[in-house]
Amino acid sequence: MNGARRACAWEQRKLGEMGTTYSGLTGKTKEDFGHGDARFVPYTNVFDNPIANPARLGEVEVDASQNRVLHGDALFTVSSETPEEVGMSSVWLSDLDNLYLNSFCFGYRQNGGFDPYYLAYMLRSKSVREDIELLAQGISRFNISKGKVMEVEVPVPEMAEQRHVGALFYQLDNLIALHQRKHQSTGHTCVKLGNSVSWVISLAG
Repeated sequence: MNGARRACAWEQRKLGEMGTTYSGLTGKTKEDFGHGDARFVPYTNVFDNPIANPARLGEVEVDASQNRVLHGDALFTVSSETPEEVGMSSVWLSDLDNLYLNSFCFGYRQNGGFDPYYLAYMLRSKSVREDIELLAQGISRFNISKGKVMEVEVPVPEMAEQRHVGALFYQLDNLIALHQRKHQSTGHTCVKLGNSVSWVISLAG
C-alpha cells in the first residue's frame, strides 16, 4: 500500500520539459554507408531494444556537421507500417566517439532528470506507448512528429526511486532474455518486459 501511495505521487512532466531533440543523419546516399571510421545506430537496433545494442552498428564516414549520439540519449523511430509500432524507443548507454543516428529516427537528450535505465523501460511501458501510438498519422505508413512526442507526459519519480525501478527492470529484462534463449527450441514463450513494467508506471498515471 505504501508503494502504491509513493507511485501515485510521481510527478507528471512533458518530455519536452526534460530535454531536447535532434535529427538523425542528413544529406547521405547509400554510397556513404558501409565504410568509414564513424558508426551509426540503425533503425532496427532502436526498434528492437529498450537499451540499444552496441554490437549492432553501421559504418559511415566521420562528418562533423552531423548530430552525435551521446551516453544517455533516447532514440525514437519516426515511422512504421502500423500505428502500434511507431515511435519505438531505445536508450544508448555506451560511450563511443563519432556515433550518429540513422535518418529514420530522432534523438532525445535529457537534461539529467532521468535515470537512463528508468527512461529506457518507462518509454516502453504500456501507458506511455499508448500515448505515443495516438500520435501516429498516415494510411499505408504511419509517422510521428518529434514535437508531438515532446508533448507526451511521463511519470518522473525521485531519482533514487528511478534508479531502483530502472535496475529492477534491467535485471528482469536480462532474466527474460536468458529464459527466452533457453526455451527457444521448446516452443515456450515468455512474457514481454513491456507488459511486466506497466504495472509500476500505471500506478503513477
